[in-house]
Amino acid sequence: MNVRAGAICVAAGPGCIRMEQDTLTEILGIEKVIRDKLDAEREQATAWREQARSTIEQAHQAELERLREAALQHEAAAKQAAGARAAAIVLEATTAAAAIERFQDDDLRPYVRQHIACIAPGMSRDH
Repeated sequence: MNVRAGAICVAAGPGCIRMEQDTLTEILGIEKVIRDKLDAEREQATAWREQARSTIEQAHQAELERLREAALQHEAAAKQAAGARAAAIVLEATTAAAAIERFQDDDLRPYVRQHIACIAPGMSRDH
């Protein structure tokens, strides 16, 4: 490459193509503009990515909170249903126990003897 005052000469075959210093300066200026635009695009992409990440994280946290609330409500409903079922079982058992308490031994003897006679014939007589 030959350099003269005000011009750069690049060997290209038999002749020499001259590029004026202004042209080289213009090319370097365009390259800087392109680099600046790329840097700005990278910054914009980074900002967009961070914004998207933040939005997604907020949505994720909101969904987790909604699921926690739903789980608490289902748990409360399940406990209430279990309590109601337990109360029904206790009431049924209490009612059955009260019905059994109304029977006197004399009322039950004929039933007991009948069943004993089925199990062990000859043992159902009064002793």
